Amino acid sequence: NDGALVATAGLDALCRVWDLRTGRSIMALQGHVKQILALDFCPVSSVKVATGGDDNTVRLWDLRKRKSYYTFPAHPRMVSSVKYSECGDFLFSSSYDKTSKVWNLRNHTVVKTLAGHDEKVMCVDVEASGGHIVTASYDRTFKLWAPGSFR
Repeated sequence: NDGALVATAGLDALCRVWDLRTGRSIMALQGHVKQILALDFCPVSSVKVATGGDDNTVRLWDLRKRKSYYTFPAHPRMVSSVKYSECGDFLFSSSYDKTSKVWNLRNHTVVKTLAGHDEKVMCVDVEASGGHIVTASYDRTFKLWAPGSFR
């Protein structure tokens, strides 16, 4: 949690982790079979990262072990965004399938599918206090989902 690491997602299907103190790549995480478009560090554990991509999956990574420890067959189309909840118990994903999903990370299940956009959903975010969820879409709208949407 000292802010010394940053991760990048690549069109080469790799998630690279960089050490900002040296400016060097310290690991390349392999597992996706197509480009990675989304990533997020877990706010409660700096050694956990989530990625999502064009292979329609979301992967959870343990940086200590340098490998993926869980893969969600997340959406029927490309995953455009992933975001951890502040407590780290939930993960949010958005997709070109016009939905966003809320995942329970304790048992790796879908808690809720947020449907309502007319076009692909490009981004999902959640209020830091664990409250409202916001999604943004190519349909030129954003939707604000009530906190009870995933509890």
